[in-house]
Amino acid sequence: MRRAAVWVLSAWMLVSCGTYQIVCHDDGEASLVRIDDGTRKPKSEFWKWLENSYESEHYNQDGLLLTDARSDAHIFRRLDSIPPKLFGSIGRGSLPLEEGADFKIGKTLPFDYERLLNQCGQIMLQHYPDIYPTLGEEHEWSPEAKRYLYYGFWHRLWRYGICGQKDFPMPSFLRSKLLLCLAFGWTSRYCVTGQEQALTERILCYPDHSVRIHDLFEESYVLNQGNLYLTFLTCENVLAGDPHRKERGRDLLQQKLSYIRHDSKELGDNYGAWYHLFGAALYGMVRPEFVSLFVVNTESFGSLFIEGPDRQESLINHYGALFGSRFRKMMDEGTWGKPPRIGGRTDYMLPNTK
Repeated sequence: MRRAAVWVLSAWMLVSCGTYQIVCHDDGEASLVRIDDGTRKPKSEFWKWLENSYESEHYNQDGLLLTDARSDAHIFRRLDSIPPKLFGSIGRGSLPLEEGADFKIGKTLPFDYERLLNQCGQIMLQHYPDIYPTLGEEHEWSPEAKRYLYYGFWHRLWRYGICGQKDFPMPSFLRSKLLLCLAFGWTSRYCVTGQEQALTERILCYPDHSVRIHDLFEESYVLNQGNLYLTFLTCENVLAGDPHRKERGRDLLQQKLSYIRHDSKELGDNYGAWYHLFGAALYGMVRPEFVSLFVVNTESFGSLFIEGPDRQESLINHYGALFGSRFRKMMDEGTWGKPPRIGGRTDYMLPNTK
């Protein structure tokens, strides 16, 4: 009975928005048919993968595609599988070690984002003119996915009502592709740059615990030939290839990274610190400052209920977004090409006062 009510409600919404029509057949049966408005084919790649299976399936891009209808369809289907997992994780916590007598999460900022900006500016100047920095283009929804954002929830609700898909739909709230992928840790699947393997190989050549923030930036910057969007995104994809695994901190690549948190001992979530920093910086670079700060601070608030309190992660989110925003300002003003001002410091890691 409930599924019948869901079908009727979603069918009415789809018909009212002009996307579907109800067709009566000679045998007295009626069906819901998508209107072909001449702008999309009846069975395009987007619709093929959107309606391909009862359960959402895994998919990974195999190269750089700034618009990709197949990945867009998979994002919508994967989105519907999030609520059960989200509610199931509330209160469980995912930090490697809880606070206790022998371990305290730091409460001070671990890096100075302005000095880090100076360091990155020097790196860009060192590689100029062989590499000229550009902001780059962002991954975007395909044309069909952009239209689908407005009625997709009702379409998937209808499919749920007729047992066409397993998961109850989750609204996308008209969010950008990049934001959804960053929020759920999917950029390494659906926003691939094509340089992830090369960057991983370069990082694995470093001694253990030696890679600094600007080292990772420089390696990616060179690989992506100065495209800053791809530079930060490649770092994010390498750092957060599968962020929801319990044993994520034991990856070989993770052993190469220096500890960038301010904790009483090096036992905190260093994995999360690195990918949160580059993800926040990326989003801060492509969005207005007030927007990126609102998003990362909201994410930090939500993490209180899912992972538990982590002051270090909250600070890294906030100042990572500020770093990205000021990076964009440096590019817009062209100050990256000027020699560092006298007294401009580049020792960005701050002392741990515990």
